[in-house]
Amino acid sequence: MPILLWEVVAEPTERFPRCHCSVVQELANGDLLVGYYAGEDEALPDVAWVLARRRPNAKGLDPLTIAAETPGKPEGNGILFQMNDGDLVLVYGTMQGALSGTPGPGVRWTSCDLRMKRSKDNGATWSESEMIEPEWGHVPHCKPIRLQNGEVIFGTEYLDGKSYFWWSGDEGHTWSMSEAVPGPATMQPALIQRSDGSLLAILRPAGDIPALFKSTSTDNGRTWAPAEQMEFPCPHSALDAVRLSDGRIVLAWNNDPALRNPLTLAISEDEGETWPYIRNIASGDGQFHYPAIIQSNDRLLHLTFTNNRLTIDHVVLTPDWIMGEGDDLPPWNNETKQRFA
Repeated sequence: MPILLWEVVAEPTERFPRCHCSVVQELANGDLLVGYYAGEDEALPDVAWVLARRRPNAKGLDPLTIAAETPGKPEGNGILFQMNDGDLVLVYGTMQGALSGTPGPGVRWTSCDLRMKRSKDNGATWSESEMIEPEWGHVPHCKPIRLQNGEVIFGTEYLDGKSYFWWSGDEGHTWSMSEAVPGPATMQPALIQRSDGSLLAILRPAGDIPALFKSTSTDNGRTWAPAEQMEFPCPHSALDAVRLSDGRIVLAWNNDPALRNPLTLAISEDEGETWPYIRNIASGDGQFHYPAIIQSNDRLLHLTFTNNRLTIDHVVLTPDWIMGEGDDLPPWNNETKQRFA
């Protein structure tokens, strides 16, 4: 069956009753890491950034460990990337400002700094945090990618309603910031490098139009073309995308203008110009949102997403399922604990 596994990363506990905003990373040693923030609820003082590990051939994931926890200050979105020297890097933000009040500068997400931790033992232990950008307002979401020129690059949203990109040519020891993506307000970009070296950014809307946007760069992410609206609706919710080993692109997002439901996957065979294959992977009661997606070395897709802010779900599937192989999935309901044992 093209869907091989559907599991809950961790059930809610007294310490971590709520969770959101996962990322997934395959390590050089074959371990799979799923990271996210968890605590009483989003932007509350006890929120920590946690990790679950699935070891090769294991029946399940290891218990959660805490990678970042600042007393009295919530941790925000984080991203993972393993550098060529083996260091595992966590880039994340800590909220420094007000946790309630009218949205705007200095409140909740707009008060995140941008910082980093390193692990030299595949995420078992972590360094003290290093500051990338102390100025508040930059928030990452989608995974970094390595460019053809060897640089590592990731995107952030910023409090001015624009998307920016940060790149490093020295394995994450120093970072430089791009110009903003011009045009309509966007945030939380997913990055793809095309065969010709140009970059495609697929962007979450941050303005009034409930649709995905895209932009391109021909100078390794230093400058960007104005954001253009795509054909897909988006309910102001996060997305992710990955370039497969055969050159196809897989996109994950909520294909609805208002609801974070369904969670949809699509495949492009022409580097993001058209998307002929589209299939819902989660629908029914609730919200299935903030996806993260990678292709592992065995060419399987690993998708993680927030299931009603109670669990992070991990799905393993083949690209062929998106193209129509295998059965459609029934709608989710409150009694459903998992789709596959």
